[in-house]
Amino acid sequence: MSFSYNVKSELSHHFGNARHCNIAELAAVLNMCGHIAYNREKICVKIQTENPVAARKYFTLLKKTFNIDSEVLIRRNSQLKKNRVYMLFINSDEQARKVLQACGILIAENGREILNRRIDELVVNSVCCKRAYIRGAFLASGSISDPEKMYHLEFACLDRLYSEGLRDLINSFGLDAKIVQRKEHFVVYLKEGEQIVDLLNIMEAHKALMDLENIRILKDMRNNVNRKVNCETANLSKTVNA
Repeated sequence: MSFSYNVKSELSHHFGNARHCNIAELAAVLNMCGHIAYNREKICVKIQTENPVAARKYFTLLKKTFNIDSEVLIRRNSQLKKNRVYMLFINSDEQARKVLQACGILIAENGREILNRRIDELVVNSVCCKRAYIRGAFLASGSISDPEKMYHLEFACLDRLYSEGLRDLINSFGLDAKIVQRKEHFVVYLKEGEQIVDLLNIMEAHKALMDLENIRILKDMRNNVNRKVNCETANLSKTVNA
């Protein structure tokens, strides 16, 4: 399994002790990979993912937080036949409204309901909820490169304003996340190993954090040995030439 899959697998087993943290995590999931449709003035919510551990967590979050047994469908990806797509549906209008309102996505403005596909300040009002939101965003649309090769962690967003809000939320922990546009996506990313370690700690992926730290230590040791060998080789060459 990839390092990114292992991080998501660890995060999928982490549940907040407080209901408001679970709501914050669900809000991130709905904003990143949720599809909301109106049908004859009714609302239907679909959450789609190719990651089975993520699908399992979404189902459990809905059950634990709102006592909703969402409908689950599994289909083959038409483009990648080997991959399965997991789809969770909230078909009840009442339940869908309840979830979206709690997550700050369905709000009342000027006497009418509108969809707010932004990070609601009330949902991430406390530090623990900010951590939960970032955790949900990574589980839904994040990835991390194999640290043996390079240090790179990113969140793929479809909307520039939303990506700016997510970047600011991450940077509120003293990090320096940046945004780059890649085709139709706006990617929030970190490229420094130390900052990626800090973000894993923020998301409470402690096992992945330790694995990454061990890799960083070994890489630093190898680099130091290589530098010393190169320096000594250069000095010997100068001595021989002299």
